[in-house]
Amino acid sequence: MNDAKCDIIIPVWNQLAFTKDCIESIKKNTSGEYGLIIVDNASSDETRSYLESLKASGILPLTLIRNSENLGFVKAVNQGISASVAPYICLLNNDTIVTKGALEEMVAVAAGSADIGIVNPSSNNLGQKPAAGEPMELYAEKIRHLSGQYVELGAAIGFCMLIKREVINKIGPFDEIYGMGNFEDTDFSRKAVNAGYRCVRSCGSYVYHRESSSFSIVRTFNEDFNRNKEIFEFRWGKPKRIAYILDDYDPNILKRVEADALKLARSGNWVSFFNKDGLQLPVHSNITNVAMDARNFYLHAAFRILKKKKKFSEIFVGRERFGKFLEAVSFIHKAKVRYY
Repeated sequence: MNDAKCDIIIPVWNQLAFTKDCIESIKKNTSGEYGLIIVDNASSDETRSYLESLKASGILPLTLIRNSENLGFVKAVNQGISASVAPYICLLNNDTIVTKGALEEMVAVAAGSADIGIVNPSSNNLGQKPAAGEPMELYAEKIRHLSGQYVELGAAIGFCMLIKREVINKIGPFDEIYGMGNFEDTDFSRKAVNAGYRCVRSCGSYVYHRESSSFSIVRTFNEDFNRNKEIFEFRWGKPKRIAYILDDYDPNILKRVEADALKLARSGNWVSFFNKDGLQLPVHSNITNVAMDARNFYLHAAFRILKKKKKFSEIFVGRERFGKFLEAVSFIHKAKVRYY
């Protein structure tokens, strides 16, 4: 275990079939130097005996930690982190399927840039879904040519989350105030970004996630979710939705606007650019680039703003005339109008 380049930490609470599928996928599809650290959160079904027999078999480089009671997802993760000395750790839900080379590709992406601190794989959990009836293995093979490429994220999601050891050394482990889980991964991501790191999605790796299958068996899920949301938003504030109406293309202004927008996106806010020239703008999961016909640009922009269900918090404009119009109809769109 001490020689592992990456330790895969899997908190487990029952769900034998999912747990077997997850571990078998790792064994089949991972060839790099890795160790497994499984934290059994007091499983009461056949999962316990399965994990003990797996440990006894010596087939895998496995460390097994057994809790006498369910301590929750976050504490289990931190137990795994404490047991690891590898330069990379990968938090992995037991309801995931790892495809060929996914872990190695995530490590390569992280190693490729000093300021990449956290890496998610591509996944159905992040919108990369195979076509109807297409096997996930085939889809994973089709995106493998994207090896080395990545897209910056507003925050990483904890279903499969590769973290550099140096990030944990700098900001500490996950905050156990989040208990059974929810928002602990976003909170950790915020701390990492504030420490100078980026969260990214590795385009060429793929991990399938049976979404919410773990939380669906937790009776207090809704109560825990709302409590953790309040804690997170008290600490970090509510994410904002911000629009930029790019009707002034002065290069210096545009450069400043792009820098401001990227900073907002990295803080977890959602940014929309409305432009009429198909500009090449920063690529980020929290930035949407909306290219529109120049002939009816303002009409289309106004329509999108006024009809939007999730209202913008702020709208930045360059031209005073359109800004005055938006101010006049602010009782509809509810946003603050500002000038860049």
